[in-house]
Amino acid sequence: MLASASQAAKFYEQVVRDGCVFTFVNDGGMLVYPVQAIEVVPFWSSRSRMLTVLKNHPKYAVYAIDETDLVTFLDQTMPLLAGEGIHVGVNWSGERLTGYNLPVDDVLTNIAYWQEKVATAD
Repeated sequence: MLASASQAAKFYEQVVRDGCVFTFVNDGGMLVYPVQAIEVVPFWSSRSRMLTVLKNHPKYAVYAIDETDLVTFLDQTMPLLAGEGIHVGVNWSGERLTGYNLPVDDVLTNIAYWQEKVATAD
């Protein structure tokens, strides 16, 4: 499995199990990255992942780490991003902060899959 695929799978599993997501914010707004012809807001599945990003990329120290519960993420954040045509980055990692950049609908579908998977496993 490619690193990006592995990181994405871990994102979905962890956010469903822990019930929260994390991103960078500054002055109340989420950090938006231009990636090719689209805008992307990256999210991570744990605070420790974000701390690793800060350690490896000190330029992001000007941003605060924001934790959002999964219900708010699904009910408020995702519709906002979809309405703006912004994609979602999931668990970006590595020297160049790479990973999947997906349309909101794909992220919602993947989270729903993991919610069902976790519910039937418990």
